[in-house]
Amino acid sequence: MARTKWLALGVIDLLALAQAAHIHFAMDLTWQRGSPNGVEREMIFINDQFPGPPMIFDEGDDVTIEVTNHLPFNTSIHFHGIEQMGTPQADGVSGLSQWGILPGQKYTYNWHATQYGTYWYHSHDKSRIMDGLYGAIYIRPSADNESPFSMISDDPTEIRAMEEARRDPQIVVLSDWDHLTSDAYMQAERESGYDLFCSDSILINGQGSVYCKDPQELTDMQPAQIRAAINATLTDKGCDPLIPTLEGNWEHHPDKLPGGIISGCVPSEGPPSVFNVDSEKKWASFNFISAAGLKALAVSIDEHPMYVYEVDGRSIEPQLAHSVPIYNGERYSVMVRLDQEPANYTIRAAGNGNQIISGFATVSYKGGENSQRESTPYITYGGLNTTASVIELNTTNLPPYPQIQPATYADDFHLLSLGRINSSWEWTLDGTTFLPANLAAMEPVLYNPQAPGLDSTLKIETKNNTWVDIVFQLVIPEPTRLQPPHPIHKHSNKAFLIGAGQGQFTWGSVEDAVQDSPESFYDTPIYRDTFVTAPTGVSWIAIRYQVVNPGAFFLHCHMETHLASGMGMVLLDGVDAWPKV
Repeated sequence: MARTKWLALGVIDLLALAQAAHIHFAMDLTWQRGSPNGVEREMIFINDQFPGPPMIFDEGDDVTIEVTNHLPFNTSIHFHGIEQMGTPQADGVSGLSQWGILPGQKYTYNWHATQYGTYWYHSHDKSRIMDGLYGAIYIRPSADNESPFSMISDDPTEIRAMEEARRDPQIVVLSDWDHLTSDAYMQAERESGYDLFCSDSILINGQGSVYCKDPQELTDMQPAQIRAAINATLTDKGCDPLIPTLEGNWEHHPDKLPGGIISGCVPSEGPPSVFNVDSEKKWASFNFISAAGLKALAVSIDEHPMYVYEVDGRSIEPQLAHSVPIYNGERYSVMVRLDQEPANYTIRAAGNGNQIISGFATVSYKGGENSQRESTPYITYGGLNTTASVIELNTTNLPPYPQIQPATYADDFHLLSLGRINSSWEWTLDGTTFLPANLAAMEPVLYNPQAPGLDSTLKIETKNNTWVDIVFQLVIPEPTRLQPPHPIHKHSNKAFLIGAGQGQFTWGSVEDAVQDSPESFYDTPIYRDTFVTAPTGVSWIAIRYQVVNPGAFFLHCHMETHLASGMGMVLLDGVDAWPKV
C-alpha cells in the first residue's frame, strides 16, 4: 500500500523506503532581498531558502509538487533530467507543456520517479535561474539497482561503505551569481549589443564571495590557447574584454553597458559552505550539480582524488580524476575516500574558459574542524592544473554501467547549425530563426501541436518507437574565433553522444559519416542529457535517441542568455501517438 507524506521542502530527511511512497512537496516562491556573496539584491527564495531545499526521495516514488507563486512575474518549474515518462504535462516549460504560473496562482505537478540519481529543478520561464530559482533533486536507487563500486574495490566492507555513502550524499550545487537581476542583464545585452558573460561570484550551495585580483595576474592564469587567441589583458573581474575576436563586428554601444558589469571589481565576503564528513564512514559521495547561468566550471577537492561514478543521473564505469569540468545543467557524482588527516580541505569551483573566477567551500573532517592546516590544491584560481600529475576527467570516456548501446542505425536525421545570428548577443539552434523570447504567451504546444506562434523551422517532429539522429554543427562567423561551449540539453529521455569532429559535417546521414570518418565516432557512446560543443573552430557533435515518450519537449542551450535570446527548438516526439492530456 502506498504511503503519503506532505513535506515542506527543507525538512525532508526520509529513510530508505521498502516500497513506493506518494511524496508531496510544497514550494512557496517569493521575491525578496538577499546577499549570497555579501552584496544585497532582489532575488528568488523557495520556502525562504536559497538555493531551494533539496527534494530527496526513492526510485519508484510518486511525486506531487504544489507550487505557490508569490513572485511579481510568471514562472514554471522544470525537473531537469527527469524523463517524465507518461507525464509530459509535468515537464514544466511555459508554452510547451503548460501555461505560465501567474502571480498569486498555484500549480500542481505530478510525476513518477522512474529513475535514480542526481537531478535538479529550476525555472523555465525567461532567465530566472540567474535570480535564484533552483534546487537539487536526489533519487535514491532501488535495492535491486546494480552499483559500479566493485570496479573501485573488491573489499566487501569498502563496497558497503560506498553504497551507504551513495544513499546519503553530500549534494553540492554550483552556480554563478551577478549583482544584476536577470531582466537587467538581458536588457544590458539588448541595449549594448554585446554578448555578456561576466559574473560577480561563483557560489557553492548558495554561498560565496567577490574576489578582486590584479588584471595581469588574472591574464596569466588563462589557458595558453585562449590567451593566444584573445591576446588582451583581462579586466579586474577576470573577464575577457569585449573585442571582435569574441564579439564580431556587429553594432555595439559600449556607453549602454551598466557600470561594473565587465570591470570595476569591489570585493565582498559571504560565509562559505561547509560539508562535514566522518572518516569512520570511510567514503563520501559528493554529487555536483551545475546550476550556472553563464559559467563553464571545473571542480576539485584538495588532496582527495575522486572516482566519478554517475553522470547526469546514471551510473558509469568509475573514472579516477582530480578535477572535473562541469557545464551548465550537468551533474557528476564522485566517490571520495576519507583517508586524510582530520582537517579542513577546500572544494574549488573555477571558471573554465570565459572568465577567470573561483568559488570555494570547505570539507571538514570530524575532529579537525579547528585545524589551521592549508590544504594543497589540484587546480589554480583559474582552473589550471597545479602539477603535471593532476588528472582531469576525460569526458569522452564515460562508459555507461551496466553497458548499453544505441541502435546501429537511426530512422531519422536532422542537421542543425547553431551559433550567432544578426548580432553578437542573439543565438540560434537551427541557423535561421529564434525561439520566441516569451514562450509563456503561447498556447502550450502539448495541448495543440499546431499552435500558432511557433515557426515550423523550430520544430522537429518524430514518430514513436523510432531512433533519431541530431547533428549539431557549430558555426563561427568571421572575425570571431572563439565562442563559449554550448551545453545543449535535451528534455525527457537521455540520448547517446555517438561522435564528434572538426570542420563541416558534409554527409547526408550519420551512417555515411561513419563510413568515411570512423575515427570520429565512439566505440562506447556516452549516455546523458547534456552535450557540449567545442569552444574553438567549426566543429560538430552527433547524438542518437529513441522516441519512447510522446509529447512536446525542449532542446536548447543551457546558457541562460543564449536561451533567452533564441537558442532552442521543440521536439514533437511521437506525433503519431500524441498524448491526450
